[in-house]
Amino acid sequence: MATMIIREAVLRPQHIEGDPALSDVIRGLAPDASLVLRLEGRPVRFRRSRVAEGLEPEQGDVGFWGGLQARRGSMITVERDLPAADPYLLSLTATLTEWNSPEDAAAYDGL
Repeated sequence: MATMIIREAVLRPQHIEGDPALSDVIRGLAPDASLVLRLEGRPVRFRRSRVAEGLEPEQGDVGFWGGLQARRGSMITVERDLPAADPYLLSLTATLTEWNSPEDAAAYDGL
């Protein structure tokens, strides 16, 4: 899990500490592309700014982001909000143990 210090109205990739891959994801976003990040455990949807190299909160999350802005200078947790694994598929992993060999992992993990 990464952290960042709230410094300005835009979330910039260089503000994120402890997760260089997340910073790279933000830098690689096209203008107007969106990304959901979990800040202090809450999902917040951001959109890549056309003007600045950073993310601005989307309309539905402006209020929460504004509350964080009142805490400028403080450190918060940041993580990428990835979709949860399918519970059905997770249940199958316990029953299909014959597929859990190193050979299968080498053959199929990249798919």
